[in-house]
Amino acid sequence: MKKILRLVASCTFIACLTLYGDIGTTPVNAKEPIRVGSQGAKTIEDAIENANEGDTIIVPAGVYKEQISVETDGITIIGEDGAVLEGSKITPKSSDDSMIYICASDVTIDNLEIKGFTLNKPSGSVCPKGICVDEGSENITIQNCEIHDMGCMYSKKSDDYNAHGILVDGSLKEPTKNVTITNCEVYGLRLGNSEAVVVNGNVEGFEISGNTVHDCDNIGIDAIGFEKTTKDNRDRARAGKICNNTVYNISSKDNVTYDEACADGIYIDGGTDIDVFDNYVENCDLGIEIATEHKGVMVEDIRVNNNVVINGGLAGISIGGYDTKKTGGAKNCVITNNTIYNTKGACFLVQYACDSSNKFKNNLVIAEGSADPYEEAFKDKSRGNDVSDNLSNIEFDGAKKGAKKIDVEFTSANRNEGTATVKTYTDISGYGSTNTVLKNR
Repeated sequence: MKKILRLVASCTFIACLTLYGDIGTTPVNAKEPIRVGSQGAKTIEDAIENANEGDTIIVPAGVYKEQISVETDGITIIGEDGAVLEGSKITPKSSDDSMIYICASDVTIDNLEIKGFTLNKPSGSVCPKGICVDEGSENITIQNCEIHDMGCMYSKKSDDYNAHGILVDGSLKEPTKNVTITNCEVYGLRLGNSEAVVVNGNVEGFEISGNTVHDCDNIGIDAIGFEKTTKDNRDRARAGKICNNTVYNISSKDNVTYDEACADGIYIDGGTDIDVFDNYVENCDLGIEIATEHKGVMVEDIRVNNNVVINGGLAGISIGGYDTKKTGGAKNCVITNNTIYNTKGACFLVQYACDSSNKFKNNLVIAEGSADPYEEAFKDKSRGNDVSDNLSNIEFDGAKKGAKKIDVEFTSANRNEGTATVKTYTDISGYGSTNTVLKNR
């Protein structure tokens, strides 16, 4: 950090300050922000081209029909309320398919709305993105942004549809480090095979927190590993936090690239050393999933704690690959003190995971309707995990030592507060999420 003032140990200097009064706290060389629409910057892109490291760009309220690219370090872009990047008249191209593209360090994007950017036919090379943070970037903050009503306009059934609201990408050649995505709302996206908010590959040190992701037709929040190679452990999102998010209405039911409803609210797909906590997840095909889609590798060191998961379709929380021959397993994954309520599928689903280092403990599990509190999908290849000392309204079958049945009833959920309310006579302290509200039966 450069020092902008030098302390001079001089009695004469101090006397001068006393004589002439307070000279103020603003540094002499402080820069005025660049305001779009003035100072020779008719567009946001003009302002970026005129900016140097340390500059702040102010985007006044208005509709801007442009894509922008940030490749200068140390730039901050702040939108005033009502500043909108409108992409409906822009055609995404394979070489230019992001409304905001970042390949730099120490960049902040704040309070911009992005909408309308769509792919109108299948493509194997074009993937519209609201914001893309590319490989090699470092110290990036995306905050208070609204990204909505964009993605794929399905014209026929095809696997060649992909879109993202926010993508953070890292390659083996150039890692991406220290990215924060916070207090954004991402919704109404048609994603094809892809995800609303995702960190993918060699991304080290990330935080996805305080966001609301909803009404999308594929995965809400994802941390991915091994898509580029299964032979290098650097190709995985790691050392991250996914916390305090609200995720709801995530389903691939009407997504033409899928044959079933199987989209996750929060998905750790091959990542490692990631904490998933204090999230509220409601009405997703799968609430929270910990797995890897690649054979011969593991999702590992994932900690899922203190989440509220309501009405997952296939499962509330799931662990392990979906196919014992085609996907990988899980180890050192700890799932504790979550509240899970389901009316169909399984509250806790174990797929291809069979390692005693995986723990499912101190959770509050409530199954109603056709739901099961616990399911092992692959018999012996789903067994061997430490599943014990949980509370449920239905007693677990099989090898779940110490799982306890209690008198408990789910009554309601509050999405705005991230809480679930239950009625019970039983003392359930120490079980479930701290965002579980208790009432006496």
